[in-house]
Amino acid sequence: MKPIAVIYGTEEYLMEQARRRFVADCQQRAGGDAAVRQFKKDAPAASVVEAFEGTSLFGGGSVVVWTECPFLPIKRGGRSRSKLSKEEMWFLEKLRTLSDENGVLFYTKGNIDTGCAFFKELRPMADVVAGEAVTEKNVMPYVCDFLEGRGKKLTLRAEQYLRGLFQTWGEISLLYVFSELEKLCISLDDSRRSVDEADVADLFAGTMEKNLFTFMDYFLRRDGRHVVPFLEGLFSRQDLFLKNVGYMISRLRLLLAYKELKEAGMGQRQCESIMTQINKGRSVKYVLYHLQKAAPYWTIRELQELITNIFTLQRNIRRGTAAIDDIGPLICLYCRTKGRV
Repeated sequence: MKPIAVIYGTEEYLMEQARRRFVADCQQRAGGDAAVRQFKKDAPAASVVEAFEGTSLFGGGSVVVWTECPFLPIKRGGRSRSKLSKEEMWFLEKLRTLSDENGVLFYTKGNIDTGCAFFKELRPMADVVAGEAVTEKNVMPYVCDFLEGRGKKLTLRAEQYLRGLFQTWGEISLLYVFSELEKLCISLDDSRRSVDEADVADLFAGTMEKNLFTFMDYFLRRDGRHVVPFLEGLFSRQDLFLKNVGYMISRLRLLLAYKELKEAGMGQRQCESIMTQINKGRSVKYVLYHLQKAAPYWTIRELQELITNIFTLQRNIRRGTAAIDDIGPLICLYCRTKGRV
């Protein structure tokens, strides 16, 4: 690793891992414990230079961590600054003379402006780690690696369940995910390697995303007794109403498309390919696992009718002739066990 590093992004767990690796590497190069000096955004550049040019009182090297360095601003739109200030040029010259036993880390929470002049000059000298946000598209490898490190492995059903759950999440915090997985591992017998769907079903209880996922699971099976307790928490506020109704409609549309394709005689692969296009290019491979279980509870006509009624309700709310509370009776209406196919 280089003695200079830039770590930035929004996924704090990945950023913290990178920070620890950098400090450990600096300590190894220094042949002992390297003293760590912390500086905040408003620290004078001269003080930072003095810290990494000086010699530790205890011998060995030193690691300087400059948090939210003003030379590396957050990207907020607009044009990037294309010229270096005199202070930035001076600071870069000092960095070029950094001794091998010392290290300098720029640590920023947020997406920095990688188009600014300072970053472009710093880039060849530094290792850059972008702790990018984890999404439903790439979270599962982290989950599987975490469990593997503790001698556990998800069954196919458990993996499919979690993939479906994570698709309801707008943001995914690895720190939160790993803390819940750690609790799960502690609760399981040490000799047990496999983690099944029943084991992960209670994970993340109480979160809005988990509640929405569980609600839709019950609703698609038309289980009114379990649906009703979720209604107020998911649809009582305007911001929640818009987000959660949007997710609800997206799942109903996919279920409708699945039933129509199956009725047309399409095979599984054809269904998956066409539904991926309907889902704006996002894979539906693991969504199908849940839709297949829900399909027998609905007719095509019922799904078409329900989607139309939800859109009509949204229109009437905008016109002021209906309220968001009216979603409750509509949902309950379709929880009655109508004709299964």
